[in-house]
Amino acid sequence: MSAILFDMDGTIIDSEPLWLQAEIEVMAELGCHWDEQDQINCLGGPMERTEKYMQDRSGNVKPYGYFGQRLNEVMKLKFVKDLELMPNALELITKSKEAGLKTALVTASGRELMNSALTRFPENSFDNAISRDDVTNSKPHPEPYLMAAKRLQVKIEECLVLEDSMTGVRAGLDSEAQVVAISHIISIANEKNLRVISSLSEITFKQLVEWYPFLDRAVRHDR
Repeated sequence: MSAILFDMDGTIIDSEPLWLQAEIEVMAELGCHWDEQDQINCLGGPMERTEKYMQDRSGNVKPYGYFGQRLNEVMKLKFVKDLELMPNALELITKSKEAGLKTALVTASGRELMNSALTRFPENSFDNAISRDDVTNSKPHPEPYLMAAKRLQVKIEECLVLEDSMTGVRAGLDSEAQVVAISHIISIANEKNLRVISSLSEITFKQLVEWYPFLDRAVRHDR
């Protein structure tokens, strides 16, 4: 049995523009500047890193934890109103399920935002879902991906991870999974067990199966 493990923000949901809007709004409330480079510096989480970065940028005018809570409040509204899926995301997930592969959503976002995002997908699109609240160590630690493999009862070496940030790529590689990195926001250099693409739209499920023999074996076995 093999599995495809999907990152959430920026990989299968088009949430990074919403995060940028939310971060700009939250910082503007305190009279502070925020731009795309600040977002890139925090890309992929965990929230603790974003919290510290915002505290530093604002001169620590709010107690620790303020920014995480405020961002969550703003993003909940944006997820309900404005969230869209990334092009080709639903097709890849659907074809993975139809082929008999296990699927999991693995995100550094909290459970509340994860559950909100899941409402945008058909029921049972994922066999499991893991948020920041489900682990002791979030990305870039490999724990989230190792937990996903364990819950799916699949060897991590027979898992493919799809990610769009270096934080997530590091988590996937350190778990010993194979990783496809989507470099649509940041530049990602190739290394062992890593394949870099520019957009989720440029790949098909058939290509993934051709690239990774363990996926091909699992699909053939299921037939």
